[in-house]
Amino acid sequence: MRISVFLCQQVVKMKLSICIKYYHPDLAIGLEDVKNAWYIPVDSPPVQLKTIMYQGLLTYRFPFSGKRISYRTLKKGLIKKNVIISLPLQLLPF
Repeated sequence: MRISVFLCQQVVKMKLSICIKYYHPDLAIGLEDVKNAWYIPVDSPPVQLKTIMYQGLLTYRFPFSGKRISYRTLKKGLIKKNVIISLPLQLLPF
């Protein structure tokens, strides 16, 4: 019983680190690579954007909304900046 409690405490401390290489300061969107974009608001946790092809253009879509941002629009304001996001590691229930 003591071993399982100790293991549960160790699992809680595990975090997933994501390195953002490019950042758009006006939109608060960071790119890990071309396929992985993250919305990084100041007061809430980061959200991964879905990558889709819309009318032949690479676009990023916010989850639970219809708002889309094309890569072409995002590319105009990108700056090279290393940002590290630490997310809690979510384990499977089984």
